[in-house]
Amino acid sequence: MAEMKKVTALVGYEGNTQTIEYEVPAGEPGVWGADYGFDIAGVKDIPRLDAIDKVTGRAKYSYDINRPNMLEAALVTCPYAHARIVKVDTSAAEKMPGVKAVEKFPNVEGQKANYAGWLIAAVAAETIQQARDAARQVKVEYKELPFVYDYESAMSEAAPSIRSGGNVTEARSRDKGDIDRGFQEAEVIIEGEYETQVQTHSCLETHGCVAEWNNGELTVWHSTQGVLSVAQAMAKAFSSEGLDETKSRCITQHMGGGFGSKFGPEEFGIMAARLAKITGRPVKLMLNRYEDSVMAGNKPASRMYVKLGAKRDGTLTAIYAKCLNIPGHSGGASVNVPFFEHYDCPNIKVEEQNVYINAGNARAFRAPGRPQGSFGIEMALDELAKKLDMDPYELRAKNVSGSLYKAVPYELKLGAERFGWKEKYQKPGTQTGRFRRGVGCAVTFWASTGSPGGAVVRCSLFSDGSVEVANCSQDLGTGHRTMMAIVAAEELGISPEHVKVSIGDSSLGLKGPASGGSTTTPTVAPAVRSAVYKAKQKLFEKVAEKWKTTADDIDCQDGTVFSKSDSSRKMAWKEAAALIRKDTIITLGEHIRGEVPEAGTGAYGAQFAEVEVDTETGKVRVIKIVAVQDVGKTIAKAQAESQMCGAVIQGVTSALLEDRIMDNMTGRQLNANLEDYKILTAMDTPEIEPVMVDVFDPINNASAKGLGEPPYIPTAAAIGCAVANALGTPVRRIPFTADMILAALQKKEG
Repeated sequence: MAEMKKVTALVGYEGNTQTIEYEVPAGEPGVWGADYGFDIAGVKDIPRLDAIDKVTGRAKYSYDINRPNMLEAALVTCPYAHARIVKVDTSAAEKMPGVKAVEKFPNVEGQKANYAGWLIAAVAAETIQQARDAARQVKVEYKELPFVYDYESAMSEAAPSIRSGGNVTEARSRDKGDIDRGFQEAEVIIEGEYETQVQTHSCLETHGCVAEWNNGELTVWHSTQGVLSVAQAMAKAFSSEGLDETKSRCITQHMGGGFGSKFGPEEFGIMAARLAKITGRPVKLMLNRYEDSVMAGNKPASRMYVKLGAKRDGTLTAIYAKCLNIPGHSGGASVNVPFFEHYDCPNIKVEEQNVYINAGNARAFRAPGRPQGSFGIEMALDELAKKLDMDPYELRAKNVSGSLYKAVPYELKLGAERFGWKEKYQKPGTQTGRFRRGVGCAVTFWASTGSPGGAVVRCSLFSDGSVEVANCSQDLGTGHRTMMAIVAAEELGISPEHVKVSIGDSSLGLKGPASGGSTTTPTVAPAVRSAVYKAKQKLFEKVAEKWKTTADDIDCQDGTVFSKSDSSRKMAWKEAAALIRKDTIITLGEHIRGEVPEAGTGAYGAQFAEVEVDTETGKVRVIKIVAVQDVGKTIAKAQAESQMCGAVIQGVTSALLEDRIMDNMTGRQLNANLEDYKILTAMDTPEIEPVMVDVFDPINNASAKGLGEPPYIPTAAAIGCAVANALGTPVRRIPFTADMILAALQKKEG
């Protein structure tokens, strides 16, 4: 058993802190607590390490990779929403100019195509235009089948079954307490039906890769959230041909967004590697915008019947929801977490069913299921507040509780103060005139505790004072490199500009997480700190030998290494590093989730929204969002603020604009492009005030939490509550289009 040492840390958040004592292995650092003297992490705005590369165009995305003698590939996809693929004839395509290979997808003949966009074949040619021309010459015989394009048609008795077991899954239930007793105890009950739409991921960089074989080894430059998972999956796909994980490499130095849709190599990625193997030349296969829209995943729609019971003082007694989730032709979906985790209630029950339709499959989309469930519970709470004649902020504050690591009551109060809730709130239905202002609020929760698989980071400390930290993780565009450099620099007391970060390459051979579920920072940051701490101790041993003292007597800060017992003994960081001579210090740091058992409650937060509604045109304008968020210990301050703003922007666009529109006559998506699929622009972006709350939660040695999901969850709900406040009547479906607003007003005003 490893030798252990006792450490202490001041944990919690402002106004609610406590000193804890616990044990860690002797060679590991203790937790960064609130009493740690931070010089860089969360204190300084450090520019992104890749900022210059991105603004100058030196940064290379998968789309930018062009290998010598490379071929371009195009796809053949099914044009029908539902069809049997009878026969695929590639002979004409094979004779087209520039064509080097035409391949059908495995076992495609005889398959059912379950949506328009189903993969049929791929063509590799000298140019992308030649590949597309040849793809149009692939002759496919189809037998068209009846289709279902929405949940109503899918649930009808006459609906064609698009999958074994039927279009509707059996109901599954999650419950707590006694829901019947909860409604019996209620003095006020409200109920309503709420809807959220399908959103496509609409990544700025579409899905795809470049694949290249050399001497039996495969390298793919893949737009992915998981370089290790892609390399491993490619090895598995070609294992029968002698490829193993030692010969499979995935590189992702930069990528243009994923939002949960880019974890595996994809069928078309494996096909790109297949075409490269057949032709003996590198092959680039990047989806076009139509293909990316219809086949690369979506955020499922939801239909939620919500019933709430409460005492007259606003205390919740019962929460019940019956939900339909519409993921497409496959994939799962669940919206139950916000009904259980956002507010305190003794009796909760959520029943869910998936309804499958002829459309592309569901994939994780930034906090899977949480924004949908948040919209349902928050809109219902505002209707309850109206029936109780109660301030909706006060209703929420009454039904949340806090603890040492759960700061939601503090965050609600702080947000209300920063937003100016008392001054802005007006009872719903009291406004008149064309332009009406409204305010709304909502809370958020995400289990931001890191990946169960952990991470291994290598630290290399060189004699010139430079440092390298390396790990098989990747940067989606969130600033992951910069975070790693800041953690290393904070621990060593040097500037981040002296730290080189190596990531985005599976050949580094260092276990790292896929970037999803807000797990990257809480998994990698503690491993960085562990590795750097160990390297620092080895350097201190060399300094101690020179000064004839012990390593425990040595520390470093502001680029200086010094003795804690003798203030006259100090040297510059580079001078200390020179003691290494030719012996580079190399250490490994590992993080496995759950170092302090009682820690790790997740990340809570609250958001406040102000809107203006034009009652003549139905246009909704979001004026301001205040987002208060538990970020664990803030590490990369500027990048964290940017991440919060990005999450809020995505929440605003889901509330106002984004919506996949299906044609009831053909079952095809009508707006599978970036002209008709509307996304928020800079012109429509509201004022956003990110408020980061440091909650020192010792789930890991850096008190680090992820920030991708939690700030996105409550935004649409807060906006929805603000719209209802402005109009004095609920509008229960997003996006809030003009026709919906005008219809709600017409219904209210007769």
